[in-house]
Amino acid sequence: MNIPVSIVIPMYNAEKHIKNVLEAIFTQDYSAPIEVIVVNDGSRDKSLEIVKGFQGKRDLRIIDQPNEGAVAATNNGFKAAKYDIVCSIDSDVVLYKDWLRKIMEEFYDPAVGAVQGYYKTPQGVSLWARMMGYDVEARYDSIPSKYVTQVCTGDTAYRKSAIEKTGLFDPAFKYGYDNDMSYRLQKAGYKLAFRKDALCDHYWKADFKGYIKQQYHSAYGRMQLIQKHRERIAGDSVSGIRMIMQAPLTLLSLLLFVTACGLLLTAYSTTGRYFLFGALGILGFIMIDRFVFAVGIFVKQKDITAFFLPLVHLLRNMVWCLAMVRWFLKT
Repeated sequence: MNIPVSIVIPMYNAEKHIKNVLEAIFTQDYSAPIEVIVVNDGSRDKSLEIVKGFQGKRDLRIIDQPNEGAVAATNNGFKAAKYDIVCSIDSDVVLYKDWLRKIMEEFYDPAVGAVQGYYKTPQGVSLWARMMGYDVEARYDSIPSKYVTQVCTGDTAYRKSAIEKTGLFDPAFKYGYDNDMSYRLQKAGYKLAFRKDALCDHYWKADFKGYIKQQYHSAYGRMQLIQKHRERIAGDSVSGIRMIMQAPLTLLSLLLFVTACGLLLTAYSTTGRYFLFGALGILGFIMIDRFVFAVGIFVKQKDITAFFLPLVHLLRNMVWCLAMVRWFLKT
């Protein structure tokens, strides 16, 4: 293909992976021109120094800005891009050699506004990173069609003219701005494509603290999305109703449990038992669903740690509940 491509990488404290990210981009099996724009969002580690080591060897530009967040960094990169196809690649995503070639095949259709590839879970990552990766892979695998209702900025190519038509990414979002863009592109008449064979390794947050923080902000962003796009209350291709209902059911279980404890401490012990049975029943339903989910992952990954997922997801649901409560209190 002879379509030139711009690649935007928003970067914040990415010294662990940014060298491999750039090398994977510069060795793509793709003959047309590629420009790379790294937007340094106030990194305090050696990320910027590593990126500067690539200057002069490739078509690489650096935009150095104070820490304004991923949305601002992505928008500034898109505004600076000189080609009509602009890829958004996270600074912890390492593309396979044929990723760009496969993604670009979808842009022969002028109705396609964006195309995403498939996140794989790298070997040797931490338990928390594996849980995140396995979860996403399982949800990707369940998508039946090439055309989807959501694409993620971590490894997606956008038609710049479509972005200019719908407007840049909404800075009101810290998480969920890629969902918001996906919904806006579809409202503007564009299709979103998903190439399961366009692979990349995604190095998710590697520790407990990073996992909890990511899940909290993700849940809060989902509440913002529902407020802005009420028709998406049941989710989208990647986060469907099975996932969306996890947090409300967990919250209902907690409320029933707290109510049961209060009643059991009073004269209403019979009613309290009913509430307790209800709480345990909902919790049991959630855990059975997560166990079935984990079995499917184990069959694919052949990794016994997949059976930690029910407990990890119960923790995740608790964090989501906290984010939901905070969102309702703020609104």
